[in-house]
Amino acid sequence: MNLTKRQTIAIVSNTSWSIYNFRLGLIQYLKENGFDVLVIAPKDAFSSKLISEGFHYHHVDIQNYGINPIYDIRTTLQLSRIYRKYKVDFIFHYTIKPNIYGTCAAAWCRIPSIAVTTGLGHMFTFRNDLLRFLIVNMYRFAAFLSREVWFLNETDQQTFINNRIVKSEKTYLLPSEGVNTQYFVNDCLPLKHETKTLTFLFAGRLLWDKGVGELVEAARYITQKYDFVNFELLGFIDLNNPNSVMPEQITAWQDEKILHYLGETTDVKSILCHIDCLVFPSYYREGISRILLEAASMGKPIITTDNIGCREVVSDNETGYLCKPQNAQDLIEKIERFIQLSPSEKEEMGTKARQKMVSEFDEKIILQLYMNKINQHLIPSK
Repeated sequence: MNLTKRQTIAIVSNTSWSIYNFRLGLIQYLKENGFDVLVIAPKDAFSSKLISEGFHYHHVDIQNYGINPIYDIRTTLQLSRIYRKYKVDFIFHYTIKPNIYGTCAAAWCRIPSIAVTTGLGHMFTFRNDLLRFLIVNMYRFAAFLSREVWFLNETDQQTFINNRIVKSEKTYLLPSEGVNTQYFVNDCLPLKHETKTLTFLFAGRLLWDKGVGELVEAARYITQKYDFVNFELLGFIDLNNPNSVMPEQITAWQDEKILHYLGETTDVKSILCHIDCLVFPSYYREGISRILLEAASMGKPIITTDNIGCREVVSDNETGYLCKPQNAQDLIEKIERFIQLSPSEKEEMGTKARQKMVSEFDEKIILQLYMNKINQHLIPSK
């Protein structure tokens, strides 16, 4: 795009953490291509990291759980003030509340925007029918106001179309948010073990519907049967989420020697270096799980569920195994199947996983799709 002055693109999400960890490549790419980038998200430990990378940052108050009309109206007004202050030209919204309230604020300010649906989470599983009704209709109104609504998997896209939340011609399927295959490459130094161990890793938010319970049940059985197998757990504990696994439960599992908890990390690559297989038995409504992309890009086989946002990443029996959601016995079967592979078969599975990421999910592919859409919707400045 031939611009005579820099235009501002805003990236809005419900955490600075998600922007830094999932979209750093995107905002760097936009900056390199002549745009000013404004990051808008609640302040957390990663806000300063975004500032240090040279991006404009502005805090916004977002209540991630529950619906409080007064609070959410305040969020909408706050966003509209920020958009006007920085004279934003185009906006990408991520996650449900920015998608709804941010889109409304953008329309009020007459700024074109795109809502990126990164996964449906509990949107269609709320037990409260009134709450579900309100959210669906708010999303329907926001979809009407946005230029496009993007999805990371076809199932979520069809769910919105079938529920008449958005017209099919206004949707776009983005094949994940991409993975930096040049960074997530297995260039790690080999570890020296006195005895050969096999290490399985779970990485992600420690929520029950991410399959943590099924993982522990499988780990309890496997570690009793195979003394050379280890299970590790990586991720943060979200105490504000009602589905969160509590710290005392993790301590109990460690005391039982079922697994080892690694805590949190800002360097997941170093953790992935020393594992043999990633296990992610999620039955949460994922968009496309980032940890699956990163592990596969590093040539790690994956065992995950035949679930939305997980199955898209794995070629069953080639780059890993798909198991039934909420089925610990099937998970055990797939883990044992991997254990029984020869070293060369494990290596071949990892090689194919890496090849799939490079050909289908490389971040470069995704970034070009972003630029194509920006060129389509953003009017060049004069």
